[in-house]
Amino acid sequence: MYNRFNFMRTLTLLFSLWSLLAVHSCDGGSLKTSNDTILSEAERDSVAQLDSVFRALNKRIMDNPNDFNAYLDRARYWGDREFYPYAYSDILRAIGVDSTQASIYELRGDLYFKQQKVKEAYDDYTMCLRRDSLYIKGLLKKTGIDIVLGNYEVARGQLNTALRVNEYEPEAYYLRGRLYKTMGDTNTAASSYKTAIEVDPDYYDAYVEVGLLYAAKKNELAKEYYSSAIGIRPRSIEAWYNKAMFLQETGSKKKERYKEAFACYDSILEIDPKFVAAHFNKGFVFLEYLQQYDSASTYFSNAVAIFPEYYQAYYNRGLCNESLNKRKEAESDYRQALALKPDYTDAAIALGRIVDGK
Repeated sequence: MYNRFNFMRTLTLLFSLWSLLAVHSCDGGSLKTSNDTILSEAERDSVAQLDSVFRALNKRIMDNPNDFNAYLDRARYWGDREFYPYAYSDILRAIGVDSTQASIYELRGDLYFKQQKVKEAYDDYTMCLRRDSLYIKGLLKKTGIDIVLGNYEVARGQLNTALRVNEYEPEAYYLRGRLYKTMGDTNTAASSYKTAIEVDPDYYDAYVEVGLLYAAKKNELAKEYYSSAIGIRPRSIEAWYNKAMFLQETGSKKKERYKEAFACYDSILEIDPKFVAAHFNKGFVFLEYLQQYDSASTYFSNAVAIFPEYYQAYYNRGLCNESLNKRKEAESDYRQALALKPDYTDAAIALGRIVDGK
């Protein structure tokens, strides 16, 4: 399987950046590093002079100046270190050697994508396929963007082509699942994700996606798919959190599930003690479902200590204090929630209830 830069997951995070697809960025992809620093040749060489990998790459280019792959490997070296100007320069050298190679444009697309320059990445993946219409890496990467753009028929055609090239490519089945999920056909989406798992039993993302589909239907299989994802990546906060939420949301039918949810949140906090949603959600379960107000208040306090602007945590701690007849503390919490979010209706009502009761 190719190195996707965790492609689809990153693409989801970039959904709000689609304005980039309307126009090119104003610098036209100028050769700058991630912090807009451009080093001189001497500085660049100084940075890498003690790096044996860099020295080996330089020697390989000197020995084989007409090997486009040598330039691409050095471009990857620079890209991994976020020295993008030099990566792009080496890509241009590779194009100068052989402009027909699809892999050149794929790599440049990857570098643009890594910098959140989605428009430029899409253009290069398109160029990649013009050079080789059966280049499977280009097909899959372009398809990922086409799905988000709503180019469903284009995406479907590219996936069919990819599977004709390699019927055992798990990423193609995974992307087909994303395509049908986006189109609203969750049954076909689930089937496609499961096929990806059949082809690659360690396909973490596919387990998570099937879990999400089952969880939306309150289907017990969600728990099993999340557990499988955790088995593949035991320190995945995402998988632990999804499992915890499923247990929490179905706890009204099986009360012991709240304890299971707490165990999941505790696993998250062992990985990241400052993962604020785990603290808040534990507090919410204690408050809303178990009516254990002291315990709930403790976790809401943890949440605001980590994230002082968490107005929902102040409001919920206020509910705990009000239930414990700590009216002064409750009033303070409601006022703090309103200070952070003046149009917070629930907090305003709660504060009015406290003030009117004085």
